[in-house]
Amino acid sequence: MRREGIGRIRARANLPLLLVVTGLTVYGTVVVRSATSGMPGADGMIGRHVLGLAIGLVPLLVAWALDYQKLKGWIGPLAVLNALLIISPRIPGLGDTAKGATSWLQVAGFRLFQPSEPAKLITIVIMAAVISGFKGRIEQPRDVLRVLAHLAVPLTLILMQPDLGTGLVFVAITLGMLLVGGLRPRWFLVFALVGVLVTGVVLKAGLLEDYQEDRLLVFVDPARDPLGAGYNLAQSKIAIGSGGISGKGLYSGTQGNLNFLPERHTDFVFAVLGEELGFLGVVGLLALYLGLLVVSLEVATSSRDLFGALIAAGLISMWAFQILENVGMTVGIMPITGIPLPFISFGSSFMVTNLAGTGMLLSVWARRYGA
Repeated sequence: MRREGIGRIRARANLPLLLVVTGLTVYGTVVVRSATSGMPGADGMIGRHVLGLAIGLVPLLVAWALDYQKLKGWIGPLAVLNALLIISPRIPGLGDTAKGATSWLQVAGFRLFQPSEPAKLITIVIMAAVISGFKGRIEQPRDVLRVLAHLAVPLTLILMQPDLGTGLVFVAITLGMLLVGGLRPRWFLVFALVGVLVTGVVLKAGLLEDYQEDRLLVFVDPARDPLGAGYNLAQSKIAIGSGGISGKGLYSGTQGNLNFLPERHTDFVFAVLGEELGFLGVVGLLALYLGLLVVSLEVATSSRDLFGALIAAGLISMWAFQILENVGMTVGIMPITGIPLPFISFGSSFMVTNLAGTGMLLSVWARRYGA
């Protein structure tokens, strides 16, 4: 009986996925502890980071235990909840503005969480239900428009906050799920052309906030405004470049500890890692991320149905884009958008969302044989 019980647990648990996520969260905690050293309230910040990890275990276990197929019956209420979540920071008295975006929910002056984070997972479930209805063949323009209509509401509300970085995450999630859902390759070329056209119109019409436009200009010309809009990127490059092969050691990074590197525990935590742990530390992190994406892909391909595969595809797209964007912006090959590093950056609601997403993957894996 005992052996049967252990065997059943092994069948329902994807041990490689659990190990790689554990490795990432431990790695992240060590780096955040080093990045926050010397900051006001450093002990409290690492305590909040660990608390976010502990809280995140609850939705992970709940999502794992929940049969993901039952989510198909909740699409209507989930869509309403999604819209209410994203719009809640715009309700007078409930929103908190940070970095130019009113994207946080607060009550009685106490900041609770960023509603767009759980909205990512809800959108993945809604998109999976819609796209799976096409049974792997998305061929007609009206099919594509129907999918995009479900993206339009959350994306528009997020861009109104305005939070361009999170909006791009939603677009990446949708494109990845459409690819798995059977969208013909020629449509991706159409999307790329439309994206370029829309970007040109937005820039020409001056619809971006000044700081967003400055970030794009710095991306095109890194030498532009080195003491202003280009300051973060310049300091990030110095930090990563000074790390060398093995780094300066934890708690010994000068760019971070001397406050040259802004947002060093959140958006630019990768630069701290590069400076203190060097090339070897960077390779170790990227190896863990590669393991995360490979194991997640295995979950997607082993799913018993298209709905489960699409949920996994949405999570893979979310993580892949966030990793690419965060690492890319710290070295100057992607524009700065304020997207943190999954499982590594400081931020409770971001961590809880990533752990809940892990639980969703485990749910798909546990039911791959129809259990």
